[in-house]
Amino acid sequence: MTPTSTGDLPDDLTGLLRGPVLPQPRTPPDGLAGAAAAGGARADLPLPLPADAIPDLDLDPPTTAHRLVPVAPRLSVVVPTRNEAHNIEPLLRRLDEALRGLAGEVIFVDDSDDGTPEAIARVRPTVSLPVRVHHRAPRDRVGGLGGAVSEGFALCAAPYAVIIDGDLQHPPETIPALLAAALHDAADVVIGSRYAPGGSASGLAGTTRHLVSTGSNLLCRLAFPRRLRGVSDVMSGFFLVRVAAVDRAGLRPDGYKILLELLATAGPLRIREVGYAFAERHAGASNASMSEGVRFVRRLFSLRVPRPARFALVGASGTVPNLFGTAVLHHLGLHYLAAAILATQVAIAWNFAGCELLVWDRLAGSRLRRYPAFAIINNLDLVVRLPLLALLVGRWGFGVGTATLLSLAAAVIIRYLVVERLVYRRRPAGSPTPTPSGTAGPSRAFRSGRARGGSRPGGLSWPAGVPGEEATDAAT
Repeated sequence: MTPTSTGDLPDDLTGLLRGPVLPQPRTPPDGLAGAAAAGGARADLPLPLPADAIPDLDLDPPTTAHRLVPVAPRLSVVVPTRNEAHNIEPLLRRLDEALRGLAGEVIFVDDSDDGTPEAIARVRPTVSLPVRVHHRAPRDRVGGLGGAVSEGFALCAAPYAVIIDGDLQHPPETIPALLAAALHDAADVVIGSRYAPGGSASGLAGTTRHLVSTGSNLLCRLAFPRRLRGVSDVMSGFFLVRVAAVDRAGLRPDGYKILLELLATAGPLRIREVGYAFAERHAGASNASMSEGVRFVRRLFSLRVPRPARFALVGASGTVPNLFGTAVLHHLGLHYLAAAILATQVAIAWNFAGCELLVWDRLAGSRLRRYPAFAIINNLDLVVRLPLLALLVGRWGFGVGTATLLSLAAAVIIRYLVVERLVYRRRPAGSPTPTPSGTAGPSRAFRSGRARGGSRPGGLSWPAGVPGEEATDAAT
């Protein structure tokens, strides 16, 4: 059923189209039978795709006060933008041409402070694609570019989503090939790769950028050798995802490499690659920076090392200022118990900085408000440490340094449990995600081989959770 128009109702403040999140198909389309059974990725699939090769959506009549997407989209193109006003017109025109006949939509998630929203509003009436925008105010720009992509996923109305940068370094003309590979091989993720056959990284500016790109790819594959086996371009920002395979509510990326986050945290995924030529930036300045590089390394560390282990590492590093401070103060004539108390204050500040950067690094709110509680809890462990320290030194004859180290080891487990529960309380599991209508809706993840529901020919799992079927929540 085709959505009915609500007439000339006012748009949002940017003048751009908004529409409802549409449901997934309830029965597999017949046109996918041949595509799913064919096997083997090929870059020479006929393009554009025939209309019957892409699934249709079974729509219920939506109710919304906004203007509606006129056609049920089969492909959502998510474009995270930051100050890309000069790239909007050529990008939309090339997308309009590349997606002709594919019933696509474009979703801009905009973190710009320039005229990007106005540029989108100006060009939108001149293209045939439905265009939507989600502008994030400065206070809402959580997670950088990866956070923008995550919010774009929540707005997708199609069964497939493509992530593409707004600077035209990713060619829109390759999008049909990504979709063709997904349908042909029943893939959950299709990566546009600069390093796959037919790909090129010539658009990277200078030798340094080439070294950073190849080095980052190598670092990621070393961190996740099994999950990333066969993936040639982990750092790619150009890829297609089957939306039902992604836990949209649980995806919490930080920085600009959301593909790494998706591949490292999702369940088993069927992955394919399509080579493409990475072009030079069309206009504007690159958003890559040293701070983004530091954020990437920090996030890679967080993905690879479990939180309790990170806390233990931070606590272990805190023994250095604690031991050093205790030794110096005791050497200056201070009683070893008083020296331990003062050195603990230095170690507390050290550990708090480490927890904020490496353990609970994406928690919103004021650090100044968290520090007093953190300091009080860490000082309370002196109630355990000081008697143990006195026992080790006075009764059993341990040296001050050795006794301090043993008392710190005994306190670290208790400290982790208390700090996690009182200082860094997790956000409730049902926290809302943005939807086009402004209401919160639940999102369910389905891992390949884990979700219960219908099946497509060739082994492609069909999304579960439709009326009359029992769904298995496989959220990570």
